[in-house]
Amino acid sequence: MSPTIYQEKAALFHKKFNDLKQKLGWLSFVRLLSFLLFVYLIYLFAQTGSGFTVIGALLFFAAFLLLVRQYGRVEQEKQFYLALAQWNEREDAFLKTNSPGYDTGNEYEDPHHPYSYDLDLFSEGGLFSYLNRCSTSFGKEALASDLLDPDTKAIGEKQEAIKELSGKIDFRQQLYAHGSLHETKKKELERLMQWIDSDTRLISTPWYYGLMIFPLATMGSLFYYIATENESAFSLFSKLFVVNLIIAFSFSRKITAQLSVSTSVTKILQNYSNQLKLIEKEHFQSALLQQYQQQLAKNGLTASKLIGQLASLFNYLETVVNLVVSLLLNGLFLFHVHILYRLGIWKKQHAHHIKGWLQLIGKFEALGSFGNLSYNNPGFCTPQLSDTTAFSASALGHILVKPHKRVCNDVLFNDQKFVILTGSNMSGKSTFLRTLGTNLVLAKAGSAVCATRFEFYPFDVFVSMRITDSLQDSESLFYAELKRLQSIIKSLESGRRHFIILDEILRGTNSNDKRNGTIGLIRKMAGFDTFGIIATHDIVVADLIKEYPGFIANKAFESAIINDELLFDYQLKDGVCNTLSASYLMKKMEII
Repeated sequence: MSPTIYQEKAALFHKKFNDLKQKLGWLSFVRLLSFLLFVYLIYLFAQTGSGFTVIGALLFFAAFLLLVRQYGRVEQEKQFYLALAQWNEREDAFLKTNSPGYDTGNEYEDPHHPYSYDLDLFSEGGLFSYLNRCSTSFGKEALASDLLDPDTKAIGEKQEAIKELSGKIDFRQQLYAHGSLHETKKKELERLMQWIDSDTRLISTPWYYGLMIFPLATMGSLFYYIATENESAFSLFSKLFVVNLIIAFSFSRKITAQLSVSTSVTKILQNYSNQLKLIEKEHFQSALLQQYQQQLAKNGLTASKLIGQLASLFNYLETVVNLVVSLLLNGLFLFHVHILYRLGIWKKQHAHHIKGWLQLIGKFEALGSFGNLSYNNPGFCTPQLSDTTAFSASALGHILVKPHKRVCNDVLFNDQKFVILTGSNMSGKSTFLRTLGTNLVLAKAGSAVCATRFEFYPFDVFVSMRITDSLQDSESLFYAELKRLQSIIKSLESGRRHFIILDEILRGTNSNDKRNGTIGLIRKMAGFDTFGIIATHDIVVADLIKEYPGFIANKAFESAIINDELLFDYQLKDGVCNTLSASYLMKKMEII
């Protein structure tokens, strides 16, 4: 795949952005002119009392409101194309640098999780940031869930959906762009969720219809005055206008309570509506995406239309803060009382569906993130799911290593299920362990992996590579590591199939104690017949192959000194590494 596709799209979207920017200038001028004409005709009415000036003023006021709405739509469209241009610029830069620049998801980091902290899933430049193309918090939550606690029963369905979304580059970009137009803050979402769960009754139906008599009488008296220029009709109109304002003011507390929500979420609701509409209109082939899509229809109405209605109701409610507009709309129509009533009806009928709809957006964004990974890396393969415990791969590499620096290896865990990996410092042992763990995590999520062939069983993955001490719990590094190893053994006792990844365990004790502990742990895992790998510098541990020839395999990363330079090829080899590099490097750096 050529990266120029992103450059071409970025240029196209920047052009559309600039065209809309010019259009906004004209709309702004016409909008201002309409408002000035409205004010002028009101002035003429005050001078002449002509009913025709009232009609003209109302027409220009209606035109002004329509232009305000049109301006908002064009402004949103302009920002949409800017977001698309920025997406493509970032993706183009990403292909060149391998640095994504997206949210790291550090709020999902958990040192007690079986593997996320050890594999640096949520660190700066970690796997989550590499994958993340989610514009909503729901998308990030879904993506984090796929990495941390995937539904292994749905792997096949997810693979099919991800393959399809990989080819839908415009859909994926537009889904992100719509969601990114307004940053969703945690407090805003909390207010929306509180609004969903709060009391739905804002105005009772009998009370509402009783109040509507007043605006009907107001408009009737106004039209009668325009037709007859009867002063009594105008006097009645004036009195009713004031009565309407008093009625509207009596609902000010309820309106203000809704405004505390609407001012925060109106824009993001419109973004959600646009995302849902995009999903509803798209034609999908995969069963999982079709299933998600079908959940967005309710009694002939679509989720996008209903969320759009809610956004519009909140938007109309916000016009109360404009004094001139509020006086006119409420004096004539009890406008905000009507909106308050409609808001209550909408809430009662549809509010309980909002969370589900937003979570579906998140699922599409998460699957789209995996699809983006496949699109950017056409050489990656879709894993083959095995019904029996197996794990093998060809040309397996670490996804986060730049392609031109990536060294790939073939791996086979079959009859010999457990590997003792030896190698000198900097030979690539830890990177290889992370390569295994990261690709297993991706495979369980349904994603493509960095390999040309990948067959696996959806093991429970446990990793012990990056233990931290806890001052809060008064734990040393050594004790924290023992607790992690204990949790691994307890999980093995459950009878589920595991893949265990260990890197140089028991660093906090003397060499003999460390060796004995390592050997004892491997023997314990041999008793469970588990799959896994352990990296160690202690070549004596590799002698366990004599004790468990059908369970253990010895693998190594070698180094060589050529022309007084220490060189690594990072190629996995059979056997045990006997090369020592630490003393050589210390001498070369004149430390010893």
